[in-house]
Amino acid sequence: MAASLKRTLSYEGPGGQAQLPRGRHGLSRQFVLSNQRERIIAAMIQAVGEKGYAEATVADVISLAELSRKTFYDHFKSKEDCFLEAYDTVMSRLAKMIVDAYDKADSWSEGLRAALKVCLDLFSKDPALARMSIVEILAAGPQALERYERVMRYFVPLLEVGRGESTHGEEIPAKVAEEVIGGIVQTLYMRVLEGRISTLHELDGELLYFALVPFLGHDRALQVAYPSGT
Repeated sequence: MAASLKRTLSYEGPGGQAQLPRGRHGLSRQFVLSNQRERIIAAMIQAVGEKGYAEATVADVISLAELSRKTFYDHFKSKEDCFLEAYDTVMSRLAKMIVDAYDKADSWSEGLRAALKVCLDLFSKDPALARMSIVEILAAGPQALERYERVMRYFVPLLEVGRGESTHGEEIPAKVAEEVIGGIVQTLYMRVLEGRISTLHELDGELLYFALVPFLGHDRALQVAYPSGT
């Protein structure tokens, strides 16, 4: 698995150090079950990222995880069930990373910069994770779409802080934060589809400007997003 996924999830993934030793190992049942579940989730991310949700199969997942079909169904009811938990797991960890980065910043605009950097750096280093989280989540059915929309709503308050930073906060349309988030995600979606995942981190200034401009106006947003003038 890619290094970024190892950092986001607390395990090595299929074929990595988290694989249990063969034979008698003296590990607790709880540890074994947790290890199996994490390996299956990591394998689901890899399989979907490489083949797409429609084409990825349970057979692909258990092959990558090096576990039996019975073990898979001991943990998950179906491919969809496993995929949804994989997405929830990744988004939960990513949300924590983003909020932690935001909270450490000295200002709202720098908090947004830090939050965007965390997200872009993670996805640009892990194509499978990026494709699963940004593209394939939209192809996995209504429950997946509901989770995707919930994640989008989660980040709205981070942008809404900008109303207090603006000299015309009361005039800003009510849905502007949601529209900005939608625009950012659409930009990422198109770049992933184009196969330019490794360049996502290059979008930090552009996306920060896009997020700031409704609240700070063109001149101030441009100055903050591109402090060196480039």
